[in-house]
Amino acid sequence: MRTPSVTAAAVALSTVLVAIVSTSVGVAPAEAASTCSGDRITVRDLGRGCAVERGTVTLPDGRRFVVPSPGTTVSALPVAAAGAVDPGDVSITNTGRSGVAVAVEGEWSGAPAAIRKVRSLHERLTAGGTTAHPMAATATKPAPASSCTNRTYALLGYRWTTPVRWSSNPSGARATDAAALRAAANAWTGTLKTCGRTITSGAANTYLGTTTQAPAVTANGGCGSPSGASVTGWGSLRSGTLATTCVWSRSGVAVEMDQRYTTSYAWSSSATCSGARFDLRGVATHEWGHAYGLGHTAQASGLVMKPASSQCDLAQRTLGLGDALGIDAAS
Repeated sequence: MRTPSVTAAAVALSTVLVAIVSTSVGVAPAEAASTCSGDRITVRDLGRGCAVERGTVTLPDGRRFVVPSPGTTVSALPVAAAGAVDPGDVSITNTGRSGVAVAVEGEWSGAPAAIRKVRSLHERLTAGGTTAHPMAATATKPAPASSCTNRTYALLGYRWTTPVRWSSNPSGARATDAAALRAAANAWTGTLKTCGRTITSGAANTYLGTTTQAPAVTANGGCGSPSGASVTGWGSLRSGTLATTCVWSRSGVAVEMDQRYTTSYAWSSSATCSGARFDLRGVATHEWGHAYGLGHTAQASGLVMKPASSQCDLAQRTLGLGDALGIDAAS
């Protein structure tokens, strides 16, 4: 169920982004600068205020992103292995002639004009939840009982207006993935009964079957070019990252999501789990929370949306109170 503040903010963002993009086809405003292009545009380059029609931005941490079309935001949303450093959530918004704004865990950089135009509305869209983000997660146990008392959640600033239509690419899978991924996607939908609460979620998805198409998530944890089709798949990712979801949105409305699960770790998709394996269904439940619009909570929250997963963390299959309240606000 959408909250009034989220809906109003989405409408406001839509109005402003339409105005921003419309300037790109007319006379350039006084604040516009030169055009950046190429496959190694840096955040420092963006800071000069250059407009970007096409190109690839390289972040200081090495993640690379194909710059989205004007009026579009791309977000990269990883989950880390417990004990590893979480690289942090990223959003990149192309405002057209005003330039590109970049946010990494709430720290903004890029074109000053773009930051001014996007930041305040982004903060309004993500209002309502709270988050504490540790850069190093060290949990070694399943979610504690506090998951049913912790009410925190974080909103990423986009929502879906239609069910997510998605396919899975099983090539290179380290576990039987279709059933686990579908269960993870459905964990957030319909009537949710958790922690003594009943919540009707507006999140929805339609599974289209398998595909040979690769997800537009890169090995360094960045996002490539959107294809118009939402796809999950497997491949290498940077050390310590279990999975990454990329979401493209326009005016606060999500239009595509892709997911990549790492082939560098051992996985389990069975009802039980043992040994040095990560539970695919639990990790995928976290990534589908990102896909539906939820960000990270504190590692100690014990919620699905904590930033790191332990081996055989079966508890991450089950929504906690903050998770349920979050999807209620985001959908």
